[in-house]
Amino acid sequence: MDNTRTIQAAFSFGLLALLFAVLVRMLAPFFSVFLWVIVIYILVGPLHRKAAARLDERAKFYTAKRRLLAGAFSLGTIIALIVPVACISVLLARQFLSFLKSAETTVSANRDFFTATEAGRLIADAVDSLSFHLVNPADARFRAQIIGFVQHSNVRLVELGTTLAGGAGRFCLSLVFLVFSVFFLFSDGQYLAGLFAKAIPLNPRYMSALSAKFAEITRSLFAGYIVVALYQAAAAFVIMKAFGVSGALLFSAAVLFCAFIPLLGTALIWGPVGISILCTGNVPRGVLFLALCAVFVSSLDNFIRPFFLKDRINVHPLVIFFAILGGLKLFGLNGLILGPLAVILFFTVLDLLTSSETESRRTDLSGSRPNAAGAPLAGSDRVS
Repeated sequence: MDNTRTIQAAFSFGLLALLFAVLVRMLAPFFSVFLWVIVIYILVGPLHRKAAARLDERAKFYTAKRRLLAGAFSLGTIIALIVPVACISVLLARQFLSFLKSAETTVSANRDFFTATEAGRLIADAVDSLSFHLVNPADARFRAQIIGFVQHSNVRLVELGTTLAGGAGRFCLSLVFLVFSVFFLFSDGQYLAGLFAKAIPLNPRYMSALSAKFAEITRSLFAGYIVVALYQAAAAFVIMKAFGVSGALLFSAAVLFCAFIPLLGTALIWGPVGISILCTGNVPRGVLFLALCAVFVSSLDNFIRPFFLKDRINVHPLVIFFAILGGLKLFGLNGLILGPLAVILFFTVLDLLTSSETESRRTDLSGSRPNAAGAPLAGSDRVS
């Protein structure tokens, strides 16, 4: 009998593992879509639930109204995300091409800039010192490498545009799938979450804590890092536009990515731009630009980020930075969310396990045991 049960258990476990592998293989191509659908649901879900709570369940066509509300939220959310991103991407591509052409023309027409002008010599000496004498802008080979890099970047950008145009069909299909997935999450999110929780063999208390932590971390990461980075990029764009900096949108996009770098961060972009304004001879204008960027781009970050995070992510920014880098390398664009999530959830699970072990030791030391309802009762004081 024991052998039969062992064989049955092994067969059931093997069948479950096989079906799980097949399921993962089938859903793997849609991993990115599922991830961003869950992120969108976590971010927009509270607003949708507030709107759905205003619907009267006893009214006619309640189900149809609830479905219509879910459809409006899903379609509206995707449009609100895709349209600005698409427009900004097109403008960025145009500005980047214009910047590359201007850079090639400038370097070709001013071959003696780093040797014949005072500003050029200052920049060359600074670059030479900061690079530990590995890079010398006054060297003719360095200029040739810059021109080659610019020309190569032009070709790569055109190839990228052709590739994206060829994948427009797949993008539209993924977009439709994204809308439908968000719709069903808004419509049946509670049911799907319960179904997913039942499929994972974890203690319900752990599962509930992990789900709550996952949602909290996602909102905190979005508000404390992505929203703050977007603010810094927008502030940099406004200041650069006001000072007439050419390529303001391109520099602001670079500020967006540098916002995740600890210590220097956005100063890696607006600092050299301000120095270039100083080098043109307009010292007061350059000083004012640097001061405005230091206050409204970099300094306010120290006040805005803690306001959004509110001690909900107790992980050092350096760890978050390397988590983002590792996530981008491992998961591509999805790593922007998955990298920090994986690190923070690791510490969350570790905290749950250690707290559970501590509670277990306390229970053993006190000689208590849980009753049917889960409340501890001392064995010597229990009354039948």
